[in-house]
Amino acid sequence: MNLLLLSQDLMISARVTGAARQHGLRVITVTDHNNAIVAAADENSRILLVDLRLPGLNIGALVGAVRDCREEHLPIVACGPHVHEARLAAAREAGCDAVVTRGQFDREAEAILKEVTNGSNS
Repeated sequence: MNLLLLSQDLMISARVTGAARQHGLRVITVTDHNNAIVAAADENSRILLVDLRLPGLNIGALVGAVRDCREEHLPIVACGPHVHEARLAAAREAGCDAVVTRGQFDREAEAILKEVTNGSNS
């Protein structure tokens, strides 16, 4: 099973990999909107983690496209710096399953992944 990471930041990748292993997930990193949608359509994908700092990201369009490409719900977690209030708000408005600051994710990654993956299994 895969955790998709939409990011160009190598630092977040290391943190995500550690948390994903705790849930038996393999991290697949994609660096743009189109590749994220293709990867999200794969039935082995179990969660999509979006780095809100990704240049040119339209979180509303991404969430809509991911929701349209699958019959089964794919949990989407968005994370970004606490100072990017507008991006965090846009992710909430777009319907992400969880929206957290980068600091929250760094401290609570395992718990956040557990919460959203358990919610998708019920």
